[in-house]
Amino acid sequence: MRAPAHGHREVETKFDVDSTFVVPTLTGLAGISSTAEPVEEHLEAIYYDTDDLRLARGRITLRRRQGGHDAGWHLKLPTSGDGRDEISRPLAAIERDPSAEGTVPGELADIVAATTRGRPLAPVARIRTTRRATMLRDLDGRDVAELADDEVRAQTLGASTTLSRWREIEVEAVGDDLRVLPVTGKALRRAGARPAAGPSKLARALGPRTARPEIPADGAAGEPTAGESVRRYLAAHTQALLAADARVRLDDPESVHDLRVAARRLRSSLRTFQELFDAAPAAALQARLRELNLLLNAARDGEVQLERFTAAMATVDNRDLLGPVAARVQGHLRSQHLRGREQALTWLRDAEYLAFLDGLIAFVADPPYSARGRQPAELALRVPVRKADRKVHRRVDRALRAPAGDSQDAALHAARKAAKHLRYASEAVTPVYGKAAAKHTRRAKKIQNSLGEHQDCVVAQGVLREFAIAANHAGEASFAYGLLLGREQELARRTRDEFATGWPKLARRRDRRWLR
Repeated sequence: MRAPAHGHREVETKFDVDSTFVVPTLTGLAGISSTAEPVEEHLEAIYYDTDDLRLARGRITLRRRQGGHDAGWHLKLPTSGDGRDEISRPLAAIERDPSAEGTVPGELADIVAATTRGRPLAPVARIRTTRRATMLRDLDGRDVAELADDEVRAQTLGASTTLSRWREIEVEAVGDDLRVLPVTGKALRRAGARPAAGPSKLARALGPRTARPEIPADGAAGEPTAGESVRRYLAAHTQALLAADARVRLDDPESVHDLRVAARRLRSSLRTFQELFDAAPAAALQARLRELNLLLNAARDGEVQLERFTAAMATVDNRDLLGPVAARVQGHLRSQHLRGREQALTWLRDAEYLAFLDGLIAFVADPPYSARGRQPAELALRVPVRKADRKVHRRVDRALRAPAGDSQDAALHAARKAAKHLRYASEAVTPVYGKAAAKHTRRAKKIQNSLGEHQDCVVAQGVLREFAIAANHAGEASFAYGLLLGREQELARRTRDEFATGWPKLARRRDRRWLR
């Protein structure tokens, strides 16, 4: 489980209980040997959101809390797995100016900018909690979870005010071992606790408005049309793009990669299934997604190449690393990554980018379907996937017939891009065609990965040549770059030959029956 770069992973279970509920004895349960003395805390939190609750509707929470051991600003972001990532900032570290009290800190507002997109953040709720917190400990006396027994009083803020009051139990895991959660949950339910009606205190306070996501995952009931089937795929990866955007701003590991992959999936799907939508808006989004991908290339390429060359240098005898090889490679690629990231962040903070996100979300929430897009999914989705499949085979065959050298390298790269488009297309239609499409996805991914390794070798060779030239100009030895270049050339040849040898088998495994 990967923790965020600037916070911690919050994984908890929540239960609604009556005022007369008695917390059962939990010692003796698997993993729980003792409990600490309960600590009572009085907490008051002001929650911030846009007027249309974009944060809450996206499962994001932003609050300023006073009282307790962690008073401060807290931003909670959804994750693809269990729980949420929490970024915390102490009040004193941010609110040095007394006149700024209650103003959302700029760094936290920036993290959620892709969700708010220019809408101002203002108080939407006040929640006061009387908490009795008990630490649950294992046999060695280590804390494994915190049980919070909360008496909650909530008040909505803004044009109208709603008051509510309830009691709930939260059990939050401490550390990465989550086994304590189902064990305690079972004991609490036996004692009369009920799974919480809402995902958070804020959602319960604000009511049903938070249940309507800005990007609906599902459409109308009934058999989905071709356009609706693809729209659901676009919705999932638009959400992934927004989540990755926040993590790029946090400088989380792999966040640039995640943002680039989400943009590629969206662009590829709009291109493959373009006949399902009105042409102009779909083409405009493709152009902006391409721009985003190009902008992210420098940051991501520097990151990938640094990892690649660091691993390669570790295989070279130290006696052959003549000159400041590591310093040149690491210095150049780290600088490339940092420059690329700064350029990307500048664009992510630009009004044009936020306008693009508005357009993307509006498109995905309510796409302009063409006549073909309104046809039954099982019939209309076969044709674009079949075209993508045929393109892969044409490009692979052309590449394997090309003479070795630059022309073949370019042809193999083109085949890889076609395989990537086929992979994303097959992913998008898997809910419609089931196992056959899933199998096609795995096959396309295998082609993409094999050819991707070859392309990485080709790119690495060009970079190493540039390093060698720069070293010569600086009066440094270039011997080590030659060694690394030879390694990449051999790896490229081996990867290409292995793919060529395995291609007939991959081609025979192609199941086209479901595409007829």
